Amino acid sequence: MTAQTGPGLVDESAPAGDQLQLPFRAADPADVLDFAEVHRRHPVLADFRARLGATALKEVPSVEGGARILAKCEWENPVGSIKDRIAYALMADALRTHGDGDPEELRLVAYSGGDLAEAMSFLGMRTGVKTRFVLGSFVPKSLIDTLESRGSLVDLVPKEQGFLRVIRRSQRIAAEEPGWTLVFQHSNPVNVAMHEQTTGAEIVTQLGERRPDLWIASIGSGGTLVGVLRALRKRFPGVRAVGVTPEEAPYGNPEEPTGKPTYEGSGGHGFGIRQPFVKAHDEWIHEHRHVPTRRAFDAMGEFFDATGMRIGSSAAANWLIAKEYAAQMSPMAVIVTVFPCAGTPEQWVELGR
Repeated sequence: MTAQTGPGLVDESAPAGDQLQLPFRAADPADVLDFAEVHRRHPVLADFRARLGATALKEVPSVEGGARILAKCEWENPVGSIKDRIAYALMADALRTHGDGDPEELRLVAYSGGDLAEAMSFLGMRTGVKTRFVLGSFVPKSLIDTLESRGSLVDLVPKEQGFLRVIRRSQRIAAEEPGWTLVFQHSNPVNVAMHEQTTGAEIVTQLGERRPDLWIASIGSGGTLVGVLRALRKRFPGVRAVGVTPEEAPYGNPEEPTGKPTYEGSGGHGFGIRQPFVKAHDEWIHEHRHVPTRRAFDAMGEFFDATGMRIGSSAAANWLIAKEYAAQMSPMAVIVTVFPCAGTPEQWVELGR
């Protein structure tokens, strides 16, 4: 058993060699994203890759007299979120490791806040790979129904225990139940590489002659924040980056997780644990900002009322922080952010829109 971090607090549930706390070094996308052989063996995966990305970069409402805000609209991906990109990369990476074996002999277990599970279950159904997901009990019933309809197994962890316990459960399953291979999105280099090669590269192209001053993204695994930042810095070395996490679970939180509700797909783990991708790039991050989950939820409705567009709660949190910065910047300045998804049916019913 490994005791871990945080001033005065340790995570007694952390396994030896905890992937969540291993040092991370980014890989060249060309070295880790060569899936040509996987595409040959699994044409459905090649088709999915062809439909990934090329999502719109749209100007969205800012504050009067402030900087412009551009948002990458990731619900346009095939299954409906930014996690489609990472689900593809993780599935392709697992199949590459599996080699010529029967895909039905491959069994993957992954933890998720929701969107990764939805995308990976789709790919599992299409490729024949058995999938199993550990989720917090906060996920909507519509997601569980979707996963089970695709033949995926679902393990629920009580939401009061927090997302760190979701990760720990998946690690225990992989360690104690033979045949399950753990998909660990927080440390696999294909996560950052995929965002650098696709999400970030698309943004650079879509910006054209515009020069971004600031890049803002919520932190879940940290792959989006870091991968896109790596792509932006190659073209715009002076761009600054801001990480956003829920006020209830800030990045690097040294306290024990409380299990309080947080906005979707984001948050610190507690015990001072920092997401490996972000920790490895801490010197590149200008600032970390926090948004109360209730405020992010309300902003979903405010954005819809202003634009007619549906965005999820992590997108709304990014938008709120972008507006705060925009109010302090020149109208000539450009802020780029990301809208990871469009929210769940249950959220929109609750919002009454």
